[in-house]
Amino acid sequence: MDEIQPDIDMEDVDNNGSEENEDDNKKQKNKKEGKKKKNESKAEDEEDGMDRFEFEVEDSVGNFVDEFSVGRNEIPDSSDEDEDPIVLRDRRIRRSRVDRLSIGQLFFNGVEFKEAIIEYALNTGNNVVQGRWEKTKLEFKCGIVGKCKWRVYCSYDEPRQMWVVKTTYRKHSCTPNGRCKILRSPVIARLFMDKLRVNPKFMPKEIQNHIKDHWKIVSSRGQCQSARLLALKLLEKEYEEQFTHIRGYVEEILSTNPGSTAIVETIPNSAGEDVFNRFYVCFEIIRTLWRGSCRPIIGLDGTFLKTAVKGVLLAAVGHDANNQIYPLAWAVGLISSVQKELPKAEHRFCVKHIIENLKNKHPKKDLIKPLIWQLAWSYNKTEFKENLNNVKEYSIDVYNLVMKKQPEMWSRAFFKLGSNCEDVDNNATESFNASITKARAKAMIPMLDTIRRQAMHRMVKRHNKSKNHEGMFTEYVAKILAKEKKDASKCETTPATHGVYEVMLYGNDYSVNTKKRTCTCGKWQISGIPCEHAYGAMIDYDMNVESYVSGFFSTDLWRDNYEQSIHPMRGPRFWMTSTYRLVTAPPEPILPGKKKTNRQKTYPRIKGKHESPQKKTIKETLGRKGRIVRCSSCRETGHNAAGCKQYPKEKSKRQRTTEVVSSSSQVPDTISLTQPSQTTPTW
Repeated sequence: MDEIQPDIDMEDVDNNGSEENEDDNKKQKNKKEGKKKKNESKAEDEEDGMDRFEFEVEDSVGNFVDEFSVGRNEIPDSSDEDEDPIVLRDRRIRRSRVDRLSIGQLFFNGVEFKEAIIEYALNTGNNVVQGRWEKTKLEFKCGIVGKCKWRVYCSYDEPRQMWVVKTTYRKHSCTPNGRCKILRSPVIARLFMDKLRVNPKFMPKEIQNHIKDHWKIVSSRGQCQSARLLALKLLEKEYEEQFTHIRGYVEEILSTNPGSTAIVETIPNSAGEDVFNRFYVCFEIIRTLWRGSCRPIIGLDGTFLKTAVKGVLLAAVGHDANNQIYPLAWAVGLISSVQKELPKAEHRFCVKHIIENLKNKHPKKDLIKPLIWQLAWSYNKTEFKENLNNVKEYSIDVYNLVMKKQPEMWSRAFFKLGSNCEDVDNNATESFNASITKARAKAMIPMLDTIRRQAMHRMVKRHNKSKNHEGMFTEYVAKILAKEKKDASKCETTPATHGVYEVMLYGNDYSVNTKKRTCTCGKWQISGIPCEHAYGAMIDYDMNVESYVSGFFSTDLWRDNYEQSIHPMRGPRFWMTSTYRLVTAPPEPILPGKKKTNRQKTYPRIKGKHESPQKKTIKETLGRKGRIVRCSSCRETGHNAAGCKQYPKEKSKRQRTTEVVSSSSQVPDTISLTQPSQTTPTW
């Protein structure tokens, strides 16, 4: 029997097959394109960790500004050590007026070039997108689709070993639209990492508001949320890894700067790992120059690290010939008392901190500040007693607190002679802390390396400055003598023998001995610079005042301070290796202070005005599980009276009331289980 086949058009078969193949090809193509875009996006966001490390350090060091010399009798300003890292970055972006994207501009790696593009976009508000990303080539163009030709192309130049801007079209023909395509979640994460390192509770809404308010760019809440989570993840990874290679960093210091002291102290844990405890470094060249050319006094102060690395950054700071700070050594860890370690050395307390403590206890006493400063600036015991009596007359409570603060430890009248340093505050060390504000927001090793690099910049700048300075003594001495000359010109001098003079100023007489370099006011022998009384005698009898200034302030010694510098070190690629025994991050430390406990109150709670005087008691009831049921009729267990077989109870039927409705009505009969109403319903 012949089998009947249905009619089939072969052309339809071919067409249907080709359509299915086209659909499959499109799906595969879209899949490949999506995968390609994902890989490109991933490649765009990824960066070399070593390049990021080098950029973090270079970025902090590149904007270093040398500190000013510490003046005489100048009340120090409040420290800015708590300044927000985001505020610091915004300020730097606003001040950045140099065109860093012009042809020929150099960058030491691709991360620095990309950061320059990001700063440009944030500063101008233009929409920028990355158009090309390769290992040695980067390109950025305008993110607004249209005819705008803005474009910057940068690539690695082998002969110069630097990245160079080679092509640029610097004018935008478009108008900013409040968007920036380069401002993706990874970029936002990097922008706010320093802030989140200090304050992990900085939330996505705050990030979004900051981007809009300060940079006039719109970002989504989802972007900011993803950026925050990514930043916290990077910080967690950073905290675990930043201690790992610190031994390699120490070995690099010792190998490149022979004779230096660099120590990393660890404590073994139960797992046999070396847990970080503290770090200390003092470069040999700095120590040698300080011993030979600086005054024998060191300012010591610590600032708490508010990042994940809990502890103290401690700095030892000297004074150079120009009375500028001269950092000697720095350390990280919990440091013991200096007085305990150096009991025979002279110790001075910081007056600024003493005044702050007094103001906290007496906030309404407005004259505390000027009175205590005058007491600290007393050069002799007579002047000290007069100023102390002024404090006593002002407030006996303040006077009693001042006496408890041991004024002989912070008043010039009791200073030992020979140091030629009249500082009564720790302003020099706090100046150093302020200069490393940005560094302290970084991870452990970038922070330490930034401090080292800043020390190198400081020494080079002052080397050049001292070489160009003309004069027998430094600028600091010239400023002090210029201020003293006004009073020195008013002095009346009476000579005696052997270089002794009696000098009168404002009705008071002083004895000046030019051979012993002393004055009864005490200022000359404490500071090492002639006071206004000695200066007045030298003017009257034609003596060169510079011949009587301490040699600690000479220009020759100032030049010796910075004759050499710290030797350069290699980058992290050379010492971030597994050659050294790795160090583990320390656990979260137990902070000082009273621990919170969940103890119950032993005293009765004070009730409110409208609250019941008696506390309502809640009766506790047991569940059925575990109960023993006893019959009330037969007194047997296992059943109750309702189920008792010996004395069964008759079940009483519930009475029901029925209301009959007329049969003519279509409404069905209704049975009511409630009592009938007292009133007759009306229908």
